[in-house]
Amino acid sequence: MMKRFVTGLFCLTLVPLFSSHTFAGSPYAGLTVGLAYLNDSSLKGSKSGDLEYDDGEAFSYAHGLDFGCVRVEGEIGYQQNDFKTYRPGDIAAEGDLSILSLLANGYYYCEIKGSPVVPIVSAGVGVASVEYEDGIDEFEEDDLVLAYQLGAGLGFRVSPSVTINAMYRYFKTASAEFEDGENDVEVDISSHNVLFGVKVDF
Repeated sequence: MMKRFVTGLFCLTLVPLFSSHTFAGSPYAGLTVGLAYLNDSSLKGSKSGDLEYDDGEAFSYAHGLDFGCVRVEGEIGYQQNDFKTYRPGDIAAEGDLSILSLLANGYYYCEIKGSPVVPIVSAGVGVASVEYEDGIDEFEEDDLVLAYQLGAGLGFRVSPSVTINAMYRYFKTASAEFEDGENDVEVDISSHNVLFGVKVDF
């Protein structure tokens, strides 16, 4: 499963490099960091109820082509949130949920004449490798699921080739299923992420 994920990442990252010779797009790279606010998950299976998370961190790297008001990219992202409590009962939880994602994103933006501020909207779709690690039950498994995200934000152009971005993204995956012996857990996943980053045009 992970081998297919890494192969897909490699291929998606190379696409913009080769495409730049065919299309009029300008290549760029982008890096973002921020906070991941994972919504409570509904658990089904051997452990049922709701799982609450601590605030986590999120990172991503993207490589793509800029066509003016539109850009497309391949992005690898990672976020991790520690478990907080299980409900009902607000029982203390130990462990974390981590997500390694590979998405194809599209952006729409148009510069405001005379202003360095650039409004941005985005959408992306791809796959995510979700790892569930329960320290109390000593249960650790991963699952590969479909994922998508929607975003909006503002860019601030500080030079002809460098833009600083502030973005909100809603990230969601299909329900992830984990099974190992007597443990059988299905988890629904969605997250509100606040990200800050830099985009560099080449």
